[in-house]
Amino acid sequence: MRYIALVLVMLCSLVLGGCFLNAEVRTVADDNSALIFGYFDMSDAPFELGCVRITQDERRGIAYRQSCMTTFASGLFFLENAPPMKYHIPFFYASGKLHMISSSKQDVFDVPAGSLYFLGSRKYKVLYRNLGEIVTLTPEKYGLEPVKSPDESAVLKMLLEKVQDPRWKQRIRERLARIVR
Repeated sequence: MRYIALVLVMLCSLVLGGCFLNAEVRTVADDNSALIFGYFDMSDAPFELGCVRITQDERRGIAYRQSCMTTFASGLFFLENAPPMKYHIPFFYASGKLHMISSSKQDVFDVPAGSLYFLGSRKYKVLYRNLGEIVTLTPEKYGLEPVKSPDESAVLKMLLEKVQDPRWKQRIRERLARIVR
């Protein structure tokens, strides 16, 4: 009986510890916050985009804060109210399959205060034929190549339809007015 109680306490500790380790990214709704956004063209992919993960250069306990950005199957993804700091996109999910992007420090990017930070547009390319049989996909098995279309203004127009906060809508309109000139 004592052994079972000890095992249950250990299991509860592991579960609670795991929840604590996966702290969500911190957001702040002030003038210094940023909007991070990008686009993955999945039209040639055998999968539908589900979640693009972002990691903040800020720890809670021993783990860095990480969560899904707002992600649409159409390819648009974004994070509103991001505090200015360093960020990283380590992976994304498509139809429940984990697609590793990078774990390298060279892929960390610095988001300035008050910015609309465009991560770019990328197109998914199949490089390995049996993608349906793989649980974790690495960049050697698929490609995520930079593309010129949709460009920043096209992605901003998509974003304008999805954000709810009037403050972000205004900033997007201002950015579009500067780009389109």
